[in-house]
Amino acid sequence: MEVPKPLLEVGGKPFVSYSIRWMLGIGFTEVILLVLHLKDTFDILKGPKVKLVESSPDINEAVLGIPGLRPLFLLLNGDCYPVMDWRGFCDTDKPRIAVKSVGRDAGIAIVSREDLHSGDIDCSNIGELVGLYENYAIERGLHIGTVQGLQRARQYMDIVVYGQ
Repeated sequence: MEVPKPLLEVGGKPFVSYSIRWMLGIGFTEVILLVLHLKDTFDILKGPKVKLVESSPDINEAVLGIPGLRPLFLLLNGDCYPVMDWRGFCDTDKPRIAVKSVGRDAGIAIVSREDLHSGDIDCSNIGELVGLYENYAIERGLHIGTVQGLQRARQYMDIVVYGQ
């Protein structure tokens, strides 16, 4: 069986679970995983605060179709774990809902629903989002898009998270 990158094991858990745990731990009230490829394999992550939404062929439509999407929201890719202080992304005037895109370029940004609705931005282009929202975006961190990236993520979790 093929395993989507966000579900690859790191430290005994699916890679994406670390981001989910951090987001919920710092005050996000909900995490929405956009899934398409092998979507049923993500069912292990579903819970009261973690929802799965099919990203359809058009990620922008999928994001705009999320019930209760706030004017500002966090967009984070499923195979990326930004190594940073996440608390700045959870201030009261910033989003409380995180949208985690599975299978896109690595990155994270706080995004305006209005900019997405008007067509000024494209959720599948993290580089564009980082440029547009440079004060609320980060591109660096762990990215498991390659074998080397997966190894680095495993080493990071062993050293930083588990202290081994």
